[in-house]
Amino acid sequence: MDQEAVLQRIVTAMADLPGVAAISLGGSTAAGLADAASDLDVYVFYHQPLAASADRAARLRALADVGSLEVGILTFGLEDHLHVQDQLIELVYLDLDRLRAEADRAYGQGLSSEGSTTALLNILFRGQVFHDPIGEVAALRARLQAGYPEPTRTRLLRELPWLLRYYMELLRISQRRDDLLFVQHMRYSLQTIFFNLLFALNRQYHPGGKRLLIHAQRCALQPPDLAERWNHVTRLAADDGTLADRLEDLNDDLCRLIEADQ
Repeated sequence: MDQEAVLQRIVTAMADLPGVAAISLGGSTAAGLADAASDLDVYVFYHQPLAASADRAARLRALADVGSLEVGILTFGLEDHLHVQDQLIELVYLDLDRLRAEADRAYGQGLSSEGSTTALLNILFRGQVFHDPIGEVAALRARLQAGYPEPTRTRLLRELPWLLRYYMELLRISQRRDDLLFVQHMRYSLQTIFFNLLFALNRQYHPGGKRLLIHAQRCALQPPDLAERWNHVTRLAADDGTLADRLEDLNDDLCRLIEADQ
């Protein structure tokens, strides 16, 4: 499939719909990490009110393989899915005014959450823009590319390390209770916070949940043997006696890097 040609057809079909402001390519394809199982993530930035699902379907149906079009899917937000020559394409709709407000908060009081705090900003930062007639996305990208939002970095590095320690204690308690489902939950929560901190420490926008160890290779500041250690921890059983110690070693190494940076 000629991806660029398909993207141009999507732009032609969608650009003049009510609300549509800009269109970009993101995900693993834009990051150069796509494989045979990858779909195409197309981000449609809009101002409310966005064109109704029936109007979007009328435009997309002409592009889609027969019977493949699904509109109005609510997963991580509003999405439309279709296949073109058996290639899955996911159109993800993002409210541009909310993204602008998110950027304002990032550079103002700072953003803070346990995981993927700057992932929405990363979509703007790394996407390949195919349609942006009045430069709204370009202006936001220029702001993000001028420098990582320091108030967000400061909040994350100040507020999250204690959660690593707290969740580690909960994981140990859960192992002693043989509550293995909660051990798994805590392991995931620790992983989420760990990488959120790692990317913030390195002033890298969070890439989302996939291929974290590959993205982490861009980080100059990281614990030694990061990929090998996380792969090992991930494979340990929830009742493995070494799980907590190995996780705590990773967390301690990261926190030492954070303390050295302060």
